[in-house]
Amino acid sequence: MRSIRPALLLLLAALSLSAQTDAAKPASVAGVVKDSETGTPVPRAHVTLGRYGASAGADGKFLIDGLPAGPYPVNASKAGYAAPRRRSLIVLKPGETKTDFEIRMTPTGTIAGRITGSDGEPVESALVRAQANGVDLESGPADEHGMYRLGGLAPGRYRVKASRSDVLGGKPEIRTDGTAEHHDVTTYYPGVIAEEAAGTVVVRPGVESPGVDIQLARAPFVHVSGKVVGIPRGAENVMVTVSQGIEGNGIGIGNDGSFQFWRLDPGRYTISAEWTAPNGDHVETAGAEIEVADSNIENIELRPVEPSNIQGKLEFEDPSAKAMAMKDLQGLRVGLYQMSASANDQESGEVTAAGTFALRNVQAGKYWLSVADDKLYVKSMRLGSTAIDGALLDLSNGSAGADLTLVLSATTGVITGVVEDDRGNPEGTEVILVEAGVDTGFEPRRVKAGRDGAYTFRNIPPARTNSLRPEKRTLRRRGITSSATRIRWTA
Repeated sequence: MRSIRPALLLLLAALSLSAQTDAAKPASVAGVVKDSETGTPVPRAHVTLGRYGASAGADGKFLIDGLPAGPYPVNASKAGYAAPRRRSLIVLKPGETKTDFEIRMTPTGTIAGRITGSDGEPVESALVRAQANGVDLESGPADEHGMYRLGGLAPGRYRVKASRSDVLGGKPEIRTDGTAEHHDVTTYYPGVIAEEAAGTVVVRPGVESPGVDIQLARAPFVHVSGKVVGIPRGAENVMVTVSQGIEGNGIGIGNDGSFQFWRLDPGRYTISAEWTAPNGDHVETAGAEIEVADSNIENIELRPVEPSNIQGKLEFEDPSAKAMAMKDLQGLRVGLYQMSASANDQESGEVTAAGTFALRNVQAGKYWLSVADDKLYVKSMRLGSTAIDGALLDLSNGSAGADLTLVLSATTGVITGVVEDDRGNPEGTEVILVEAGVDTGFEPRRVKAGRDGAYTFRNIPPARTNSLRPEKRTLRRRGITSSATRIRWTA
C-alpha cells in the first residue's frame, strides 16, 4: 500500500479548511422599504430578519449583515404603517449577498366620529373600540365633546362600538330634582345593540373615515342578584363573574355570600363563582345562564360542584372514520374547550390502543369536545344513558360518575374558492375560515392562495343542528378582508 504524499495531505487539509471557511462566511441583505400606495421610501422603518434587525435610513434603505446561513422571516414596522401584508421568508446561503430586496408597507387608516348619549348630549370618556373578526383591536376614549379618533388601523372593514365608562357601576342615582339617570348601553355603529346587526366601516390606506357617529341606546335599569352557598370557612379570593363568551367581569360578595350586578347590557350571560379553598384547591360553582332584558333577575343560587373524573371510549359512525382512527389510534387526544370567560386550562385525555380515554378533574361548565385530528369530528355523544347530538357536553352539574362515549365521523367537507385582487397579485394571500354568529369551538383554518388566487379547505365538518352551518362560515383575509380584495367560494 502506497503512502499518501505530504503535499497531497496538505492540499486535502487546505480544501477541507476552505470548505469550512466558506460554510462559516456570513451573509447579508440590503434593500429598501417602500410605501405600498405611493412607492416612495419609508424612512427609519425597523426591519427584522428573525432575531437580526436594522433601521432604514432617511432614504428607506437598510443593510443587515453578519447573518449565518439559513431561513429568516422578514418583517418591518413603522408608526403609521401596518405590517407587511405577506410575511415573506428569505433563505440565505453561506456568504450570500442579497441586494435590491424590497419590502412594501401599507399606510394605516383612521376612524373618527362623535359619541352622544341617549339624551343627545356628548359622552366624555366614552370607550370606543374598533372590532374585527369579533376581536377588539383598537380602542380610545372620547374627549369632552364626545369626539374620538382611532388610528393605526390596517386597511379593511371594522365594526365600531361605544360604551360609557361606568359599565358594571353601582345602583342608579337617587335624584332629588325630579329627573332620572339614564342607562345607556354598549351600542354598535350606526346605533344598534346587537353585534350581528352592526354596520361596518371601510378603512382605506392612509385615509381617515370620518362621521362614524354613535348615539348610545337606552335600556331599563335592572339588577341581577343572588347568593353563593357552600363557601367553606377560610376560603380566599371569592369572586362572582358574569361573562359573555370569553369576556367577563368579576365582583366580590357580601359576608352572607350575596352578590348583585347593576348596569348589565341586554343579552345572554353566564354567572359563576370561584374561590381558593383552605387546602389550596381551586373551586368553581356551576354556571347559571341568564338573559338580561327589561326586568330584574333575582334569587340566583350558585353552588360548588365536585370536579368530574370521566372514563370514556370511542365509537365510529362509519368504516372510513374507524380506518382513519386506527392508523394512529394512540396518537389521538380528546380535548375540552370551555365556553366560559373564567375557564382554566383543562386536561385532555390520551386515547389508548383499546380506544378508551380518561378526563381528570374537569370543573363544572359547558365544553366542546374534539379529537386532535382534522380528519375526524365528534358527531354525537352518550353520557351514561343520555344521548347528546353534537359535541357540546354540559357538565354544569357534574357528570354524576357516568361514562362518556364519543361517536366519531370522518370530515369530508371541502370548500374551494378564488381570491381576486384589484392589483392583480392574489398569490400568497392568507384566507381564514372562521365561525360567524355561533361558537362551537371550531378552530380557525388558514390556507394561502396560489398563483391564480385559488385556495382549498379540506376536512371540514358538515353542518349540524346548533353547530356549524355553511351559510354561517365566512372567509377573511388576515386581519380584515380588504375592500380591494374579493373572495368567491363554494362548499
